[in-house]
Amino acid sequence: MTKTPRLAAGAIALGLAATLLAGCAPEPDTVSPDGRDLTEKVEPEGGSWAEPNPEEAYEKSAELPDDFPADFVVPEGAVVDDAGSRGFGSWYVVLRAPDQDTANTLWDAVVTGSGFAASDEAETGDGGRTATLVSPALEVTAVTLAGDDGAVLLSYDLTQVVG
Repeated sequence: MTKTPRLAAGAIALGLAATLLAGCAPEPDTVSPDGRDLTEKVEPEGGSWAEPNPEEAYEKSAELPDDFPADFVVPEGAVVDDAGSRGFGSWYVVLRAPDQDTANTLWDAVVTGSGFAASDEAETGDGGRTATLVSPALEVTAVTLAGDDGAVLLSYDLTQVVG
């Protein structure tokens, strides 16, 4: 036998031995020396976890923010379910429609009234719609969400186009 096959055979044997020994390694301890369960999540000293959001953080606003872009046309008669600003150049608005036909009419009115081109259009699992809407001033992620009562929410996340 030459040196090369012996080296290869030796390397294979070492690899097999390492694999077998690794399979026999003991399980790590789940209890610390002072008796604490190491699998239990424990808040660090000083409470570094974030405080829960106050209730008012989840309150809805039916008013568009003062800095809401005029380039996004909310159709006449549309019911604003929620709206707000996420900071410089970013907003959201949720419209409420009583049924799917009205939601489709609102969707089309937003797209045409705002001068958007739609891309990435798809149907959601619950029969809703999703798309990316783009104009020279805005890029919008749009989705509809059907409610149990037949009402439909139209959610728009707006981002100002820079440049």
